[in-house]
Amino acid sequence: MTMSKRLEIWLCVMFVCSIWAGRSLAQDSWELVVKNSGTIAMQVQLMHTNRVVMYDRTDYGASQLTFPDGYCRMNPRDIRLKKDCTAHSNVLDLATTKITPLKIFSNPWCSSGAVLADGTLLSTGGWNDGAAVIRTIGAKAGNDWKEFLKPAEGLLSARWYASDQILPDNRVIVVGGRRAFSYEFVPRKQGEGQYQLPFLKATTTPGAENNLYPFLFLNPDGNLFIMANQDAILLNYKVNRVVRTYPKIPGGPRNYPSSAGMVALPLSAEDGYKRVEVMVCGGCTPTAFLNVGKGIFETALSSCGRMVITDANAQWRMVNMPSPRVMGDMLNLPNGEVIIINGAKRGTAGWTSALLPALQPVTYDPTKNRFFTWKASTIPRMYHSSAVVLPDGKILVAGSNPHIGYDFKPKNYPYPTELRIEKYSPFYLHKSYNLRRPTILASTAFVPHNADFQVTFTLLQKPVALLFRLYAPPFTTHGYSMNQRMLVLKLKAVRTLAQNRYTATVVAPPNSVICPTGYYLLTCQNQGTPSRSVWVKIG
Repeated sequence: MTMSKRLEIWLCVMFVCSIWAGRSLAQDSWELVVKNSGTIAMQVQLMHTNRVVMYDRTDYGASQLTFPDGYCRMNPRDIRLKKDCTAHSNVLDLATTKITPLKIFSNPWCSSGAVLADGTLLSTGGWNDGAAVIRTIGAKAGNDWKEFLKPAEGLLSARWYASDQILPDNRVIVVGGRRAFSYEFVPRKQGEGQYQLPFLKATTTPGAENNLYPFLFLNPDGNLFIMANQDAILLNYKVNRVVRTYPKIPGGPRNYPSSAGMVALPLSAEDGYKRVEVMVCGGCTPTAFLNVGKGIFETALSSCGRMVITDANAQWRMVNMPSPRVMGDMLNLPNGEVIIINGAKRGTAGWTSALLPALQPVTYDPTKNRFFTWKASTIPRMYHSSAVVLPDGKILVAGSNPHIGYDFKPKNYPYPTELRIEKYSPFYLHKSYNLRRPTILASTAFVPHNADFQVTFTLLQKPVALLFRLYAPPFTTHGYSMNQRMLVLKLKAVRTLAQNRYTATVVAPPNSVICPTGYYLLTCQNQGTPSRSVWVKIG
């Protein structure tokens, strides 16, 4: 072998190694974007107008955000004051970082949510006077909360720590809640009531529950995947019949207050969107919640389970995170990987129930079954924190309040109420990836199911391994991201328009079972590097 050939091989090896090494070193970053949001981001939803709606409970006492019109209200259920002149919900404009107060009055503490086809956020349940309330807010500037308080307008059962899933007919199924072993629909059809689901009662751990905020996913066959505690079923919700029971996940409980994270890995047109694999990471041992009451903070679980729920012989395949985590937010990233961010390493969810904040996010590459550990934040994000993926590929990180009320200088517990908002930039946003990063110039704004549509983009190099993804931004609270969904589209053709300018013909998903009608983030990926996303309405 000649010297020049050896040098060429050595340079190639060093280039590949530098890419992998750089990915685990200094290509990610944190930035503080809001110093004081005024209210806690306990519940968060990204809207298709690039506004982020956030809200917490209404009986915390005074927040640090007042209404510009001087509005005050009497609140007999407040634990600290009866006259409240502050907001408990706000909206963040991503373009300006301006915070605007919103008027939410019934208590949405530990509520659930979903976005409807027209972009309206639906909020269901909560605590106390909000337990059976339905709320809505539109996506446009100036929209505020509407609350449906009358029994005939609200839920049939009080639902605290329930979960929501958008359905193919643009209705929402609301599942479970504390001592609510049933489900119901919003809006209800004539004659519909609430439907008992014994699975929820059977998965209750005495003294700890561990089946709240059950994990939901709308399966391509039209049935509903439900996971609670360590068990999972497939439910035909139309006739209230369990059609399949899955193996128990090893290790310990995964639902609130053991609070693992869950995602469905991207569904793909390559197999007709038929294969669904869920992944659950973190959680606690069966004794963790009870032991916190004794002053014992057990180490959280470091295990993750992957299971192809559409396989005839579905089984959990276990992998380990680099460190233990409870209350971590688990999100699909625009490059097809998964991020786990926020949370703690010891204890459980609940008031002053966790120690050792998990400051370092980790990402997981499902194709290589490999985790990467990244740069730590300086802000602990414990109980009641949240995270959401933004159109530019960054992660908005907010919240944290492990106290019964607002407490900015706690005496006996080291984690104060947190009103700062950060953005985390994953490795793929580093400038070293710009050469292979596409930029979407235009896309069809509304696309019917199963229709071809055009995406025009620029790229500084010839396209390689192009992928187009749709992403439904979730409603996020308590470490669970409801209605999160990612789809890899069929790519029919790519045509060169001019130098560095291309148009792709892609196909929308075939129906509203696979892709519920609504707004999605569309991303173009080249050589593993995602573009900034644009909004597209499918349906």
